[in-house]
Amino acid sequence: MTAITPGAYSKVAAKKTEARKRQKDDYYRTWEPEPTVALLRAEPHLIGRKVWECACGGGDMARVLEAEGCNVVGTDLVDRGYGRGGVNFVAQRLPLAPIIITNPPYEKRLPSLFAEVASRMHIEEMWMLLKIDYFSAAGDFALYQRLRPHRIWQLTWRLDFLNLGSPMMNCMWVGWKRDFKGETKHGLLAKPKIENRDLFGNPDPAGRDINWAVNDDHDLFDAPAASASG
Repeated sequence: MTAITPGAYSKVAAKKTEARKRQKDDYYRTWEPEPTVALLRAEPHLIGRKVWECACGGGDMARVLEAEGCNVVGTDLVDRGYGRGGVNFVAQRLPLAPIIITNPPYEKRLPSLFAEVASRMHIEEMWMLLKIDYFSAAGDFALYQRLRPHRIWQLTWRLDFLNLGSPMMNCMWVGWKRDFKGETKHGLLAKPKIENRDLFGNPDPAGRDINWAVNDDHDLFDAPAASASG
């Protein structure tokens, strides 16, 4: 076995330290499919629905949703080669799908703002992948009180958003339903086993704007599947 010299170790450590600096545009890829697959297995009524991935980045989460049968509309403020770039979610007035599933940027408390915007648009259901202590901040706890989530699923493994081989982030899925009144239900999600990761490969570039068109009559939503819950 080749010994790791102090110099080599220092270079690796320096590379990881550099990578962990705040990413430009607060872009942290959900390159691991397991969080999204775990959500869909826990909430199977989402499968086959029309879903808006409103911070789609390069399409990592969107491709998992597509592979699981969802009809995905992808938008992002920055064009990263998937969906439609240049779309500021917080400035939107009309929803592009009845359901939102996304890993939002965290800067400037954007997850709370995303939830507020989705509520104003009367989104049927919204799921955001958030760090486990998100509601610890006073301002974000106020969101929890004002817009009570209907369900929180805590992941039982850490996520490696920077793909450094050293997962550091404890995360949870937080779900809101339109007009929900009641107590938030909590649960744990085990890491799913995925045998064929090729299912989530890069999409055909010709199809990157699929489902973007909006009808003039604002009939934005597909009919929900018969098995979907309200």
